Amino acid sequence: MGLRTTLGLAALGLTALAPTAAATELTPGLTCENYSCRNDTDDAYRVDVAITCTNGVTTESRQIAPRTTEPLTYFCPPQPDPGSWEYPPPEFRDGKWEYVPPKWVPAPPLPQTPLAITYLGAVVDNPPGN
Repeated sequence: MGLRTTLGLAALGLTALAPTAAATELTPGLTCENYSCRNDTDDAYRVDVAITCTNGVTTESRQIAPRTTEPLTYFCPPQPDPGSWEYPPPEFRDGKWEYVPPKWVPAPPLPQTPLAITYLGAVVDNPPGN
């Protein structure tokens, strides 16, 4: 029983970390959910999206062609990592120990993944002549 409870709680925790966006009908015939939009109309649309990341919210616009289901990819800007100080040991030179000053070592930025995707709205965006 304990193992089943532990596995259930672990699965619940992993589900909580996944980006969430309920299926949203932005206009009749245009539905977006998580990482895709389905357009069942004869019009092309520009869809505005808010992506919530650990380091803030970014907004993007995506084009959705008529009569398609478009897979969408969203990225978050990397989170800067401040780095750290490196303290080298003293060096023995010319018969005596010499102090070596600390050195700042920058760290690579930490990658981020979307925490939530919110579809804000859609506007008909047909190419000229259509």
